Amino acid sequence: MTEQGEIIIDVFQKLSNNRILFISGDIDDNIGSDISATLLLKDAENCDEKITIFINSQGGDIRNALAIYDIINMISSPIETVCIGTAVRESLIILMAGTPGMRFATKHSIICVEQLINDSMQLADLTEAKTILNQSLYDNKKMMEIIAKCTGKTYKQVLIDFDRKVFMNSSEALNYGFIDKIIAPSKNNSKKNLNEAKKATIVADNAS
Repeated sequence: MTEQGEIIIDVFQKLSNNRILFISGDIDDNIGSDISATLLLKDAENCDEKITIFINSQGGDIRNALAIYDIINMISSPIETVCIGTAVRESLIILMAGTPGMRFATKHSIICVEQLINDSMQLADLTEAKTILNQSLYDNKKMMEIIAKCTGKTYKQVLIDFDRKVFMNSSEALNYGFIDKIIAPSKNNSKKNLNEAKKATIVADNAS
């Protein structure tokens, strides 16, 4: 509560309490650790209840994305993933990690697939350049393997399809197998959801 008597509500914490998580911006060490830890906590609290992850991210560090991917596959809770803006490269890995049948995107979402780029040629130290190149090749192979596994495509086909940067709208992402359904609520449903959200807010404020 502020000096003016206003109550400050941490929206993301309230959502987290209801098993709703957000991944936005670059996937860095902080996001990787926070999302992984929260997933483990929520799974320990109730492994039968769904956890929802909303994604709007341009990607980030592959190591942290793979850490979240591994945690999702380790825990027992059903995982619903929803792209609400963009899912690019590393964040796409997390979108695809959702429980089959529970991977969604909103109508105007954009999916972008691009093979990982390395900057080893800019390094003067050839030994270091080779190490970075090898790691980049490994990471790229792992990402392509995950795409193949989650979409039902062959590894060879994925390499052909994404030999350059590819943008997909939600319909194209659905057809390719990145998601299972497009969320496009009707006007009536939108009003109903808005009213329910308002009621939930009132209840939350009264509880505070």
